Amino acid sequence: MSQEQLNTKLNQHNSHHINEQSDDIDFSRYFNLLLENKWLIAGVTTLFAIAGVIIALLQTPIYKADALVQIEQKATGVPGLGDMEELFGAESKAITEIELLKSRKVLGDAVDELKLDIIAKPKHFGKLGEYYARKYAHSYFGGQITNVNANSITTFNKPFISTFFDSSYAWGGEHINVAQFKVAKPFLGKTFELIAKDNDQYQVYLAGELVFSGRVNQVATNQDNSIQLLVNNLKAQSGTAFTLTRTYRADAIAKLQSSLQVAEKGKQSGILTLALQGPNRQQAEDTLNAIADAFLLQNVKRMSQEVEKSIEFLNKELPKIDAAQVQAENTLNKFRLDNDAIDLTLETESVLEQLVELDTKIHELSFLEVDIAQKYTQEHPKYQSLLAKKRDLEAQKQQLNAQIKDLPQAQQQILRMARDVEVNQQIYLALLNKVQELNVVKASTVGNINIVDYAQVSRFPIKPKKSLIVVIITLLGGFLAVAYVILKSAFHRGVTNPQDFEDVGLNVYATVPLSEDHIKRTQLARLQDKVKRNKRKAQRHELLAEVNPADMAIEAIRSLRTSLHFAMMEAKNNVVMIAGASPEVGKSFVSSNLAAVIAQAGQKVLVIDADMRKGYMHKIFQLNEQNGLSDILVGKLSIEQATQNAGVDNLHFISRGNVPPNPSEILMGERFSTLIEHAKANYDLVIIDTPPILAVTDAAIVGNHAGTSLMLARYDYSPLKEIIAGANRFDINGVDIKGIIFNAVEKRQSDYGYYHYGYEYK
Repeated sequence: MSQEQLNTKLNQHNSHHINEQSDDIDFSRYFNLLLENKWLIAGVTTLFAIAGVIIALLQTPIYKADALVQIEQKATGVPGLGDMEELFGAESKAITEIELLKSRKVLGDAVDELKLDIIAKPKHFGKLGEYYARKYAHSYFGGQITNVNANSITTFNKPFISTFFDSSYAWGGEHINVAQFKVAKPFLGKTFELIAKDNDQYQVYLAGELVFSGRVNQVATNQDNSIQLLVNNLKAQSGTAFTLTRTYRADAIAKLQSSLQVAEKGKQSGILTLALQGPNRQQAEDTLNAIADAFLLQNVKRMSQEVEKSIEFLNKELPKIDAAQVQAENTLNKFRLDNDAIDLTLETESVLEQLVELDTKIHELSFLEVDIAQKYTQEHPKYQSLLAKKRDLEAQKQQLNAQIKDLPQAQQQILRMARDVEVNQQIYLALLNKVQELNVVKASTVGNINIVDYAQVSRFPIKPKKSLIVVIITLLGGFLAVAYVILKSAFHRGVTNPQDFEDVGLNVYATVPLSEDHIKRTQLARLQDKVKRNKRKAQRHELLAEVNPADMAIEAIRSLRTSLHFAMMEAKNNVVMIAGASPEVGKSFVSSNLAAVIAQAGQKVLVIDADMRKGYMHKIFQLNEQNGLSDILVGKLSIEQATQNAGVDNLHFISRGNVPPNPSEILMGERFSTLIEHAKANYDLVIIDTPPILAVTDAAIVGNHAGTSLMLARYDYSPLKEIIAGANRFDINGVDIKGIIFNAVEKRQSDYGYYHYGYEYK
């Protein structure tokens, strides 16, 4: 068949195969494929399950602390100060309080109080060291992981595996408490290493270099005082290392902001739930309590802030009013002395009282306007109401001023002066009263935040969910194993169905099943060669036709013998070439056992190993590879001298011989033609095993001397394109391939095999 015909057939086969796949998915095939690889899938899944258990155990447990805060409506609770409550009390919205709670001001106070910007902890050997430290703490404290009291710890956890690691690692029971750690700006964020020594001493290193040494409960510094450290508690064996880091305060606040969870319970309930997660139960509880206290304190300060501003403003105005009062009194007294102590009439005194009352109210509204202007705009109803009252009082004052104009000039002047004195006195007394009232309000301010429940940590960690981790990783392992099996089957190009060869015009002469007995014997032989490499065992025989003639593979080769008999009726000679497109397809196995089966039937057979590069058929017959084909072709030996008895009646063998430098060239010589003519004349059948056609051209040379040429394809190993390329190579060199021997066919549930049934004899 020509190359174009083969390519056309291949394209038609691929198109038909793709259409079948796209139109119909053979679920039973995939199911059987998974059954065939059940041990692989089970093994991978088990490994992932074990890995999941290890990962789950090594995960750091995270605990959750929660607290409850109530937002109340502002109430001073001081009788008689209703106006003050209206002015300085206001209801806060929950969303506003949540943002204030997570502000840098509140969280910064908590960071400063607990020194959260100082990170000091034992040096562990990764997750494994942390696991042993947690396990020790859990067992030491009776199953309850609490804040470690360093003074009570006298023993330290030292597991057996610690002997294989650096002695600086901590394995449980170590503790450090840093009261002060000040560093210059260049050292912020740097990780120092503190090594515990005997007698409460320690050494501090940075990047492997000693920075300074110190003692517990004493401030230690470096040479330029850019680092100050005070350790007030250190419990560890000598040589144990701790890591020290002074982080940026802003980074510590940002970390706290990201981990703090605040939410309103229900809609407009005014109840806030605070939650904080962390690996240290006690630290999570202390941190959340510090945040709640800082939030409460800032709320009280914020509530009294407006009162403080009002008191500050009034205290500034009191000296001015006092000075104006003194000046008004001096002016009035001087006028009376100069004008012989003119007295006011009853009518004038009545007008004076009214003017004083109006001026006092107008000045009070003016002071109140200053406070209201800090909270509201002029369009606000409260601001507009104040302005309306002020305009009404100004109108009444103008009416009284009109009445004063009808009085004598002297009476008008003394009235104005007396009014100034009275007004200043009234205003001064009113301001003094306001200051006292505001001081009372400030002292009684309690804020509108109430801490209902302080922080409490959950008894068990909230994460990780160890069982869930194990399940997920186990399922992942199973999924990956299944995906690997399916993808490997989908992308594997090896032929598994003999019909594929028929579809491209290549006849299948025989299908030889995989012989498990042959595989076991071959593996045993290789093991014996390794153990006793220099001792050849003559009794060991790898020729399956002799060792196990009832094997299914040998039965298939007998079927091949029958097919070959009819195929050779029209052949030009009795020479059969067994070839392959690539190595490792089983040419030597098929050639040797086919020759043995035919020889057992009474025919005289000669087997020639024409693979002078890597031929190993001599190992099957347990003969020496020396003095073989290459020696005949170079003229060193005669044909009779190179021919050996293969150990089976009527079967002779010519090995490959010594490896020549030019195998192809000597095959093209006259001596090889002479060898073929001699073999044809003296043997009923000549079988020649050749090297792969796609690797070297030797098979094409041999094929021109053979009357019948067959190609081998290995089940699930040889791609269809490779077989077609090999057949095409033979066609170019004038060799006609009679058909395909499909070798090493396995019984699989996912394929439609040919050897699902056996018929044995006893």
